[in-house]
Amino acid sequence: MVLPRVLLADDLALKTLATNLGWYVSETAAKLINIGLQHVDELPDELPLRVPTSESTDFTARIPLTDDQVVREIARERDRSISLVAGSLIHLGLRYRNEIPGQIPVQYNRPEQPLTKAS
Repeated sequence: MVLPRVLLADDLALKTLATNLGWYVSETAAKLINIGLQHVDELPDELPLRVPTSESTDFTARIPLTDDQVVREIARERDRSISLVAGSLIHLGLRYRNEIPGQIPVQYNRPEQPLTKAS
C-alpha cells in the first residue's frame, strides 16, 4: 500500500479515467503505477524533493507487493519519498493509459436510476 502524491491535474485525469473504466480510483492508480514501472526508464533523473500541498493531493492505493518493492527501491536509490515516486509513476502511467489491460468501453453515459416498484 502506498500514498501517492499526485499533481492536481494528474488527480483529475486519474479520476476521469477511473470513472470511464468503472473502476475505483485506488485500483486505477495501482494499474497506472504498474504501467509506469514498465516505462521506468522514462522517469526523469531528477525528481523534485517536494510537491507543494496546494498543487497536489494524496490518497491510498493498494499495489501488489512486487510493485511495492520496486517503488521503494526507486525511492531509496533516488533519495525521494515513496509518495513522490508513486505519484511520478502515476504521471508516467497516464501517458500510457491505453496499455491498461482489459479495458472495456463504458456502455453508459449516466448513472443507473434506482429501481421502481414497476421494474
